[in-house]
Amino acid sequence: MTINEHHISDAFLAQIPEQPGVYIMKNADNQVLYIGKSANLKARVRSYFRKSSDTRYSIKFIQKQVTDIEFCMTATEKEALILENNLIKKHRPRYNIRLRDDKNFFHIRIKKNEPFPRLELVRRQKRDGALYFGPYSSSRQLKETIRYLQLIYPLRTCKDGVFKNRSRPCLLCQIRKCSGPCTGNISTDDYHHMLEEIIMILQGNKSELVDSLKKQMSQAAQEQRFEHAAVLRDRIYAIEQSLEQQKIVSQHHVNKDVFGILYDSLQLSVHILQIRRGRLDDSNQFILPHNQVPEDELISSFLQQFYQDRPIPDTLWLRHLPEDYAVIEEWLTEQAGKKITISTPQRGETVRLLDMAEKSARQNLLMKKERGDDLASIKTKLNLTNNPQRIECFDISTFHGDSAVGSNVVFIDGQPKKNLYRRYKIKTVSGQNDFAMMHEVLTRRLERAIREQTYPDLIIIDGGKGQLNAALSTYVQRADTIPHIDFIAIAKENTSTVPVKKERIFLPNQKNPVFLLETSEEKKVLDRIRDEAHRFAVSYHRNLRKKNKLTSKTLSISGIGVKREQLLLTHFGSLKNIKTASLEQLLQVQGIGQDIAQKIFGFFHPDLI
Repeated sequence: MTINEHHISDAFLAQIPEQPGVYIMKNADNQVLYIGKSANLKARVRSYFRKSSDTRYSIKFIQKQVTDIEFCMTATEKEALILENNLIKKHRPRYNIRLRDDKNFFHIRIKKNEPFPRLELVRRQKRDGALYFGPYSSSRQLKETIRYLQLIYPLRTCKDGVFKNRSRPCLLCQIRKCSGPCTGNISTDDYHHMLEEIIMILQGNKSELVDSLKKQMSQAAQEQRFEHAAVLRDRIYAIEQSLEQQKIVSQHHVNKDVFGILYDSLQLSVHILQIRRGRLDDSNQFILPHNQVPEDELISSFLQQFYQDRPIPDTLWLRHLPEDYAVIEEWLTEQAGKKITISTPQRGETVRLLDMAEKSARQNLLMKKERGDDLASIKTKLNLTNNPQRIECFDISTFHGDSAVGSNVVFIDGQPKKNLYRRYKIKTVSGQNDFAMMHEVLTRRLERAIREQTYPDLIIIDGGKGQLNAALSTYVQRADTIPHIDFIAIAKENTSTVPVKKERIFLPNQKNPVFLLETSEEKKVLDRIRDEAHRFAVSYHRNLRKKNKLTSKTLSISGIGVKREQLLLTHFGSLKNIKTASLEQLLQVQGIGQDIAQKIFGFFHPDLI
């Protein structure tokens, strides 16, 4: 059922069916603006258009922009919930809240079916029989967890290719930070015993593990295996120290998520406390524009997206239950394969946790407002069209055209989003041509933006007018198919007559640059973003040059390709060691025969051949 008029008439609203389903709101250009669901489509859609003092139920954008509403009826409200989620993923409507895809979160993967697995960081779960833990919202926290585990349990850290071709212990093994499975220093059974203890820690069963280790230590001491008992003692101490650092927030060993939610005039702030086995295990925060969509709809959509690929706790605690919480409960129960409840606390420790989460949600909103004021000031002073909530900065790094790369850093609400950073190896430009390089990088970025329907509000170019014009020409070619994007460029003065060179900001179609006060918050924000793009580009460029320098000599030898070069580097550890290796030592490398060994030796020692 659909209507195609320039307004939503009362006659049309009267024809809407009173049954569960999904509604799709579109504008005059047939773009999907908002997708929602309801147990009663007629009541829900009419509520948007009725006159009311409650602005949340008189949505301004709908009254101004919606010219077409489509409906898809379902048999049950649960079917509507699932259909709504699928349609949001497909159409990515502008006014629906959207959490970042879980591909941006890390998991820990353990391939238990391998003889000597390692702890791997991955972004996606696969159906490969491996054991996964996560997702973890903080990559820093996850890497710290793995570092802590490696200190207690010396698992291998090398990648599979290096591990399979290893013939002697590495440095980590020599300093006792790796158990040395590559050289047979540990049996498969002992290695997997360590792995099981790590799994217990990741599952939160630290207390049970400590009890088990104490029994093992006592038995080892009785059998006079004192060295092994000392190792167990150190592990017990390390685990107990981590237990002491964890704050007990619940005397009941239950798994629950506590949601602090603040709905203000512009945004929805959500702070989630994740309680696992009575301890505060993690927290997440989200601040999302709500466009005056009703709070119940936002919370319902948020819960469904948040738990799409995350482990689901036994209970969700909210201050107020959304209207369709029973349907969400049913969907979560089906997802988790166990009974899940959504509740509101009346008294006790959960009320205290809810107050804590709401206080954090309020503080997060205040901090964002301060950053938003700086961004609003940037818009005013630079005469931008968009509110610069999502800023992307680009920089080119090269050395006389060699190892040319581009960087793309992303800041949202003034904060860096490193999981969205991208780096580009220049493919189509040879020689020193910064303008053409910038054109290539922007072309690739805008093509990805069109595919993903995610656009920056402001693009900053690290460079002068030339780089800015190259970027603008790339955008103008696609301006009809993508939303408006503001552009600026930042470069230092190119004069030698002043002791301190000021930053110049170039704007499109404006001859003279703009100067901001050195002490202004707006300049500090822009400098920080530009400096981050420069750092990211230079680090990639240096790594690429180092790699090219390392491999150029070996790859120039006849018969040496990438695979044989990797075998040589794995065996000898460096180019210097390859150069000084004897013919006999070269022959010890797997895959290097007599003929190839003589070519390598002759290349580095032509006077001895």
